[in-house]
Amino acid sequence: MKKLLLSVIAVILISCDDIFDKKIERNTVEIIAPYNGATLKSGNILFSWKTMDGASKYQLVIVNPSFDNALQVVVDTTFVVNDSATLSTYNQPVNLSEGIYQWSIQAQNFSYSSKKQIYDLIIID
Repeated sequence: MKKLLLSVIAVILISCDDIFDKKIERNTVEIIAPYNGATLKSGNILFSWKTMDGASKYQLVIVNPSFDNALQVVVDTTFVVNDSATLSTYNQPVNLSEGIYQWSIQAQNFSYSSKKQIYDLIIID
């Protein structure tokens, strides 16, 4: 009986994150810039998005020319949310040269990931 009780307690403790993490898998990150299909001059491009309630990190991925036919992964980075931060937006500058790109931003927490949306971006010289 004691072993059964310890097993039940262990399962509960292990799955606590599933209980306390907000379910964000039906949500999408709200993009501020660049908008889908934007054409911008080469140089530092500011990728900007609104914070999502329940997210503890964000994964930004930029590929050239597309996710289906990626020749180059330009950026694949994760931003961890600082618990003491009261940010309403995140901004990440990325230096991009002339070319065709696709990018995505996905919110995550320990248990869930938001929907991944793919955005097109054209950089001109």
